[in-house]
Amino acid sequence: MAFVDLQPIIDEAVHQVRRGDREAYRAIVEACESRLRVLVAPVLPDPATVEDVVQQTFVTAYRKLDQYQTGTGFMAWIATIARYEALNERRRWITERSFRRRYGDEVRIEQFLEDDLVEASAEWDEGMVERLHHCIGGLQERTAAVVKAHYFQLQDNHDIAAAHGHDAAWVRLVLHRARLAIASCLKAQRGAHA
Repeated sequence: MAFVDLQPIIDEAVHQVRRGDREAYRAIVEACESRLRVLVAPVLPDPATVEDVVQQTFVTAYRKLDQYQTGTGFMAWIATIARYEALNERRRWITERSFRRRYGDEVRIEQFLEDDLVEASAEWDEGMVERLHHCIGGLQERTAAVVKAHYFQLQDNHDIAAAHGHDAAWVRLVLHRARLAIASCLKAQRGAHA
């Protein structure tokens, strides 16, 4: 069956959905699904995301169904939505890859450090807060200010960066180095008390 023949079926399904028959949307999905897969697959760098993007397209189209004008070409309308969804997914995928490449080493170090921090704080007692503040106090003044702003005042990295005349990457680096120093300090204190 050619797509032109599907237009009246799709428009009828749209009318039924608008009248509250959610099940009628199934006819729209069945009529468009394979075409949308073919449309978005070349745009997406990860073939595993094709199904998710197509499903998200149908969800978005359902929410915006009141914006579609029957008789104007449903496939063209939903294809536009699918292209936007695919491009958004592509951007997200590229950003995630870029982030992993750029900060992958930092993330691996943080995961490695997590064990030290957990171990250092395993013997949590009333003196732990005092030891933690002692370790923070041992940091350089600017580093301690960044740590306090981030962890105690819950400021966002961009605000902290602006206050210090740097960018958010600088804040991440300062926090990373501070966590290293704090973990080392807590470990040393625990060793001294053992």
